[in-house]
Amino acid sequence: MLSLPVLIGMIAAGIIAGVLAVHFLGGNKQSVLNSDTEVIARFRQDYPESSIGIIYFTRDHRAAFFDLPQQGTGIVHGVGAKFLTRILQTGDIQEIRKQDETRLFLRMHDFTWPAATFSFKDKKTRDVVCDWLART
Repeated sequence: MLSLPVLIGMIAAGIIAGVLAVHFLGGNKQSVLNSDTEVIARFRQDYPESSIGIIYFTRDHRAAFFDLPQQGTGIVHGVGAKFLTRILQTGDIQEIRKQDETRLFLRMHDFTWPAATFSFKDKKTRDVVCDWLART
């Protein structure tokens, strides 16, 4: 039978090994959108028929919003090392709230992605995105 200190040491070593493995294998990598071309390519993987308009990036380039005429507002959003793509329409959005000068809070009806806060480079960009989301 193992003594309690040995068992605790084994558990701690296992947890540390797991965290280090995730870190060194890229598990903590944050995805970033570098250009309009990358946004369009990622979005068209899921929605190939969409006609994408002007693209606005968040301050950290982890999300991009764009107008989709007659469809709603498109979004490509970095989640860990992957990207989430959505077409947001009126029925998808529960709440849109402007926070300070450049931030936007969205609450969706989608339980897989219930809420998110986005920070834009300026008030004008945030307001344009808010207008798109409010009319979709």
